Amino acid sequence: LQPVAASGLMQMLYGAREARPDLLRAISLLARKITKWRPMQDLQLHRLMCYVKTSLAHRQYGWVGDPIEALELHLYTDADLASDPEDSVSTSGTYFALVGPHTHVPLGHRCKRQTAVSHSSTESEIVSADHGLKSIGLPALDIWELLLGKSPEQLQLKMFQDNDACCRICR
Repeated sequence: LQPVAASGLMQMLYGAREARPDLLRAISLLARKITKWRPMQDLQLHRLMCYVKTSLAHRQYGWVGDPIEALELHLYTDADLASDPEDSVSTSGTYFALVGPHTHVPLGHRCKRQTAVSHSSTESEIVSADHGLKSIGLPALDIWELLLGKSPEQLQLKMFQDNDACCRICR
């Protein structure tokens, strides 16, 4: 079952990267266990496949209805605290979009396991915010400065975070 599971997970990972970011975390968690596969992972894989089968109509969409001058770059970051019970490591999630009053175009998303154990939810949120800003937000500013035709002073990257303590520290 292990080679079949590995092949199936990699195929699902490709689809998730292209159009189903809601599947990224679940697939990544299972892919990490490929060398330590247990009966529990069989159950998790079955549950994931059932979810995929019943949610085939779910897609990632984007729409544009504004002039280029009204568009902004939005970066959303989030983290969970100690999501993996085996090692208590958190997972960071990042979503990047071009947004306007009548526009929302997904540009990128990422789900990544943090490398150290966080001692609080605020710490894991700060690590997630740093990761999102460093890996997606700041590198994108150069290309979007060119594409949107705005000067660096006009181009703003708005970052959103759901943890109040993290927001206060980042300000």
